[in-house]
Amino acid sequence: MITNIEIKEMPKTDWAFVTHIGVEGLDAAYGKLLQWAIPKGLVGNDLKMGRIYHDSFKITDPAKVRMSACVLLQEPIQTNGEIGLVSIPKGKCIVGHFEIPPHEFGKSWQSLFIWMKENGYAKADQNPYEIMHNDFNEHPEKKCIVDLCIPIE
Repeated sequence: MITNIEIKEMPKTDWAFVTHIGVEGLDAAYGKLLQWAIPKGLVGNDLKMGRIYHDSFKITDPAKVRMSACVLLQEPIQTNGEIGLVSIPKGKCIVGHFEIPPHEFGKSWQSLFIWMKENGYAKADQNPYEIMHNDFNEHPEKKCIVDLCIPIE
């Protein structure tokens, strides 16, 4: 696992999203989002996908965890139907920059929360989120280059 952890002031970001419940079928949520985004010209070389976690895997059964599959917006846009809009406010976060295979997301999040506690930080009353910087299918080792972000007080 390749990682770098730092405390960063993250900018306000705007996202289009599809809500999904449970770890199974998350690819379908991203598929719906991309079906909506592609005709609008939102998918290009600078595309950033993400995920917002609304529940903790420590408390909620993985089949019931609520997540939002997201695409980062560069400018305001109208949405409808299943596609919603959400803004993540500017704020201080623990940011773990990881290069990992998809099956290591859980372990990576767990290690970031352990780092947070060991270093005396407290999670803010905001949802953790991730920003994906690549399509892992295009990575030579099929790895995700991702920032895992925990908003802190």
